[in-house]
Amino acid sequence: MKYRVFLSSRNNDSIMLGNEEGENLTTIRRFLKEELEKEKLLDEDWLEIVINEDFNSDTSKEIYENCIDKIKNSELTIAMYNGFSGWAPDGFNMGICHAELFTALNISLKKTSIIDIKDHFKYRAEDDAQRNRDASFVSYLKQINRPMNPLKITKQNYTSEDFRNELLKDIKKIIFYSLNERIRTSDLSFRMSGGLFVSLDWKKLKYTDRNKYITEILDELIKADQDYENIITKSYCVPDNLSVTDARAYTRRPFLKDQEIIQGHSKKKGPLHFIGVYGTATEIQVKNLVGYPDITTVKGEFGIYVWEQNMHTQMVFLTDCNTPESVKIKYRLFNNWCDSRLERDNIEARAEARYQIMHAINEAAKIIEKNS
Repeated sequence: MKYRVFLSSRNNDSIMLGNEEGENLTTIRRFLKEELEKEKLLDEDWLEIVINEDFNSDTSKEIYENCIDKIKNSELTIAMYNGFSGWAPDGFNMGICHAELFTALNISLKKTSIIDIKDHFKYRAEDDAQRNRDASFVSYLKQINRPMNPLKITKQNYTSEDFRNELLKDIKKIIFYSLNERIRTSDLSFRMSGGLFVSLDWKKLKYTDRNKYITEILDELIKADQDYENIITKSYCVPDNLSVTDARAYTRRPFLKDQEIIQGHSKKKGPLHFIGVYGTATEIQVKNLVGYPDITTVKGEFGIYVWEQNMHTQMVFLTDCNTPESVKIKYRLFNNWCDSRLERDNIEARAEARYQIMHAINEAAKIIEKNS
């Protein structure tokens, strides 16, 4: 198996060397592919660089879709942004470079990197459609708030060779970092796999003990997390699979007590409920626990996020919390999901709406009590 890296960029745009044009990006990408694929790992060829010059299609639409498919089958996507979103087939309003980055980020934030090379190119939009696509790409880059690595060339008068070599150096660093992250993630996965002594110890625990340990760890994590300093949060545990009735009894339907939870609280948003599930949970089981199916459920590496759109109830089910390390990893994965999907502000807004609804219910109860 080879480590596939997809290089995304425009093709025919040329770098600017002062007022002169240098090599175009097709030539540069072919150079990068050739140099990177020379790299050996323990004397073995291990790296495959994917560029769209290497696969042919009959129509522009097929080329567009082929690029997207190649990204889905790659371990890493490196987008080289030069100010353009790229061309698009008839009927498409998203440039190919925009579409490639959008696809890569939707697959995984960890499998995508952006190198900003726009300072080395002159912007020349071809028509209004292209300018609109480019503006949309700029807006998207601002929205995702994704850090970009600006290409820095120290020489005042540099050559095409200087540009190629600096880009090669940056890409090597990105691939090395990606491999490090893969090894670290693999290690975390092993520690969550259940083969460690601590996992075996937790298997021997009673429900009451699992409940105690999981909720305590969640409480500590949330207390130390600035992202929730303005939101009322509550921690719970399902000390087995969510399908087990006795295990569900430890959580029941925690949102039914939200109007009590907010009383006298200094924070004015929430509650947001975190539920550490020792075992597994499905979207159907979550909906059954809530009591009605018409809710938003989003499944991720962390577990399942739940939002009820009328009353703005929010719950986070962190699954496979079968070791202390697993609880911490799942909590971290949820926060990574919030940031990568731009959900954090939405979650906070929903928490504020939930508080206002619960506060209104409490105020209404006071009026009724006063007049009864």
